[in-house]
Amino acid sequence: MRGPLPALACLLPLLGCDKLRAMPGFQQHSTLPPPGPPAVTMGPWLLDPLQGQVTVAFLTAQPSVGRVWYGTPQPDRLASEQGPPVTEHRVVLPSLQPSTQYRYRIEGAADSFWFTSAPEVGAEGPISVLVYGDNRSNNGDHALVARAAAAEPVQLALHTGDMVVNAGDAELWRVWFQEEHDLLAHAPLLPTVGNHEITDSGAAYSRYFQHRGRPAYWSIDYGPLHIDVLDSFETAAGATPHSAGVSEAQKAWFEEDLRQVPKDRHVWVLVHQGPYAHPAHSRGAGHGGSEAVKSAIMAAAKIHPIETVFAGHEHFYERGEIDGLQYFVLGGGGAPLEDPDESFPGVKTAKKALSYATVQVCGCHVRGVVKDIAGRTIDSFKLADCPTPCGAPAAPALAAASPVPVVAPGEARDAGPPDAGSRRRSRRRARADGGVDAGP
Repeated sequence: MRGPLPALACLLPLLGCDKLRAMPGFQQHSTLPPPGPPAVTMGPWLLDPLQGQVTVAFLTAQPSVGRVWYGTPQPDRLASEQGPPVTEHRVVLPSLQPSTQYRYRIEGAADSFWFTSAPEVGAEGPISVLVYGDNRSNNGDHALVARAAAAEPVQLALHTGDMVVNAGDAELWRVWFQEEHDLLAHAPLLPTVGNHEITDSGAAYSRYFQHRGRPAYWSIDYGPLHIDVLDSFETAAGATPHSAGVSEAQKAWFEEDLRQVPKDRHVWVLVHQGPYAHPAHSRGAGHGGSEAVKSAIMAAAKIHPIETVFAGHEHFYERGEIDGLQYFVLGGGGAPLEDPDESFPGVKTAKKALSYATVQVCGCHVRGVVKDIAGRTIDSFKLADCPTPCGAPAAPALAAASPVPVVAPGEARDAGPPDAGSRRRSRRRARADGGVDAGP
């Protein structure tokens, strides 16, 4: 029986050729799946850890609308970016329960990550915070510090600035994010502007870290902490990569910000060039402490007690107390190390070492350690203490708190509950246990 088979056999060699596709009524059906989300080329890293939300930042190879799955214990909720397709993504994960571990995954990516959501504003903790900085120039040393820091069980990371030597070099940023990946995928980052961050007029810092619509100085409430992030290299004040600058507008904002902070809150200042630093060998103008920063902090401290200042800029570790102000220099994150002057009056301890600090806060208790890259403790300290154990019931507040977690210039803050004899007001400060030439 001949039937249609011979005719079909004649057509088989034509399958896939232009002649068959040109036949009237022929429709080609593709077996390829539709294209998925573009590849992630950088990140993720976490920003803006507010009560109830956090922001996932990442870059993709092609423009797209960022989508992130998240949840606990598994990522079963979807958050989508607002606006047109872009390559630089900021996806806000909303409706988070306080102090809860979440998993998240960028849509289209194979790996999932975790983070711990921010505690309620004013909650006593406990929380653990990493402080480090000055990674630039030596990628190998930076990698060692980043690897050691990533192993610490922290919920938040504070960076004292100077991430790369030339902020305009995209390859340096690619390497920086690669080395920081294991840490920043689970610990939200609060970075301040260093002098090397303005070697491209702040463009890369703004692109990767700055909250859109606010300047590089701002504040955040995180559980028992109020953290003021200052910009010691404010270009509007005439700062250059070789000289610091703080505008009168920033000083006025800083003082007004602290007027709204409850008196029992731990206030920390994060800044690149701090009020004090003592290198063993003078390197001229632009090194050591900043008079502009010192003036701003001392004026603000008359409004609200400042528990400590975390700074970098000089490439060593230093802790001290001068004029009643406790301060740190944490600049051993990978940049070429310098010798500190441990004998300077007011300096409690100083080390030439690749290093970072972890600080534990619970109620009125604040203590911490500084470690080198081998995990050895090179310093331990206590910033605040009181007789009340962490976790003991507090006296009832007279009114419910309604704080605004993040305050940028021009915004107002609800001061929250009055002090009302809070047990944390009785805390006492305790002494220690135990490429582009932009300067340091």
